Amino acid sequence: MGLFDSLKKKDEKPKPKKKPPAAVKKSVTAPRRDIDVVPLEEDVIAKEIVKPQIRYLKKIVVTSYADLERISEELQNGNIVLVDLTPLEVKPEVLEKVAEQLKGMVGALGGQAAKICKHEIKLILVPSDIKIAK
Repeated sequence: MGLFDSLKKKDEKPKPKKKPPAAVKKSVTAPRRDIDVVPLEEDVIAKEIVKPQIRYLKKIVVTSYADLERISEELQNGNIVLVDLTPLEVKPEVLEKVAEQLKGMVGALGGQAAKICKHEIKLILVPSDIKIAK
């Protein structure tokens, strides 16, 4: 006889499982066919509002004033623009005018601009709904 034999109950039978009462019993019924589900107008509008807008990050190398129009179009479309002004380093007077034009354009559109390189003249321009943490 072992030390723990007295703790075991040899004659104990397993208890039968009890069935839940009829009130608690879960019954599955077929879905009703007489009810039509009509989508709400608000649901349709909410799906259109939440639909993500595709945006692009575009690099534009500025060599003349004509490139400023393309940059403006991209910002108005909501895209982020990386502007490379290094080709204008040899023309400081043009570089200064282009930089002023870019600054005014971004300000008028409500966006932001920041320099992203120390040794080269590269800027990032973002539309009004994106902010740069400086």
